[in-house]
Amino acid sequence: MSTAVAERPDTTEMRLIHDMFRRGFGSVPDLVRGVPAGDTARAARVVRFQTELTTGLHHHHTTEDEMMWPLLLDRVPTDHALVLRMEEQHERIAELIERAETRAAEFERTAAVPDGEALATTVTALGVALDEHLAEEEGRILPLVEESLTVAEWEAMGERAREGVPRDRQFILLGYVMDGMPEDERAELLAAMPLIGRLMWRFVGRRAFVREYRDIFGADPS
Repeated sequence: MSTAVAERPDTTEMRLIHDMFRRGFGSVPDLVRGVPAGDTARAARVVRFQTELTTGLHHHHTTEDEMMWPLLLDRVPTDHALVLRMEEQHERIAELIERAETRAAEFERTAAVPDGEALATTVTALGVALDEHLAEEEGRILPLVEESLTVAEWEAMGERAREGVPRDRQFILLGYVMDGMPEDERAELLAAMPLIGRLMWRFVGRRAFVREYRDIFGADPS
């Protein structure tokens, strides 16, 4: 997590958000295929989880499109082709998100096995495209960010990204970010939060996240 006294942006938080998207989209196909035929209530719950992921990913990419790519195109002219490829990957992912949302609406309506399979197949393709994009972004774009952007510019991107998370979902998002993290890294992340945030997570946020996780996955988070 970046701080105001750092000389260069710290892109750790971006990598954590990426991992959350990887885990989330990776889990959706099995959740969809696990819905009993005709169980529209369960289908609706799974679709709601998927929709929150796709909405979050769209906002994440829009923030990059509007704030990160223009700065990099201006400051790293030798890497224009790389940045343009990132933009093209965003377009491809946006197409898959739109297709997934269309198929999710049909699956929510019917909870039919063929509709579920069509949705699961589309989300799998979305996950593959996203994995490819995130790997290249982490391997090649984030080092350019650390070299070329200021801390203030990076913090502004983070603020824009956080604005896209409704207040009543912020601790739920934190739970998904921390789920799967090693215990020491989780403790470090919490230690960097203001005291009030740590207390809110401990006494309110974590319980809300666990309830939601059980509702979706039928098990406790890791």
